[in-house]
Amino acid sequence: MSSRYRTARVGDLEIQYDLADYTPPWRAESATFLLYHGYARNMEFWRPWVPLLAGDFRVLRMDARGCGGTTAPPTGSAWSFDQLAGDAIGLMDTLGIERVHWVGESSGGIVGLNAALKFPERLATLTLCDTPFKRDAEIASTYKLGEDDRAVAFEKYGVAGWCRKTLSYRLDTSKASPELCEWYIEQMGRTPRHVAVAMERIVGAGDFWPHLPQIKVPVLMLAGDKSSISKPAMVQEMQRRLPGSTLVALAGYGHGVNLLAPERCVAEVRKFVATPRAAAAA
Repeated sequence: MSSRYRTARVGDLEIQYDLADYTPPWRAESATFLLYHGYARNMEFWRPWVPLLAGDFRVLRMDARGCGGTTAPPTGSAWSFDQLAGDAIGLMDTLGIERVHWVGESSGGIVGLNAALKFPERLATLTLCDTPFKRDAEIASTYKLGEDDRAVAFEKYGVAGWCRKTLSYRLDTSKASPELCEWYIEQMGRTPRHVAVAMERIVGAGDFWPHLPQIKVPVLMLAGDKSSISKPAMVQEMQRRLPGSTLVALAGYGHGVNLLAPERCVAEVRKFVATPRAAAAA
């Protein structure tokens, strides 16, 4: 990770983050987007979004606990969605940011669902990119690569090797360039094995289905209509259960729309946060 990024002490962590702001200095303070990456990834997965947003909004990216340049807790440490959401809110507190438009990719959206439940006053809106309310059994089985569990698969292949063998589930490789695929694998390969295992366990155990009706923050769902993780039927069920939510399905795309169609995604997010309900919440 680049040394140009800053760090902030939040609880037991040194969180690496980037706060981009290219808004006109004579304008009143702009709203802030918080871009939260997915499983075992890092803030670089949001890089294409920064120039598309930072002229009109402040853009906060962070490396989640154990990822990128943020402190990796010791092996055996307890992990939870409450903890991950709390890390992000703690960073906001440290930076003096009261509210954000939270955008989460895949499991980063699940962390956002948790934040919307625990800290509703801190989120103006919530955007879910390719986010399921839980991991389905088929994906859980596939990700084991024939081993007893994913931890054994990581031990056998390493995080990068495991990523290579399962990449087409997390990234539509029919639309991604070979260079993007190799970069993706290399970046995930930087995540310590024990961090990937710990995160896998909380994602596997998480199920936000019972809690969706309790979420009052305006929600936008962006998903490829061919995603094998956030499957169309699941996303449509989520929309019905999330009060007043908006669903935009990107035709012909699998998983990874935040990387594969950033311009389209940002255009939809901009349109959403400008709607009367979202604008009133902000």
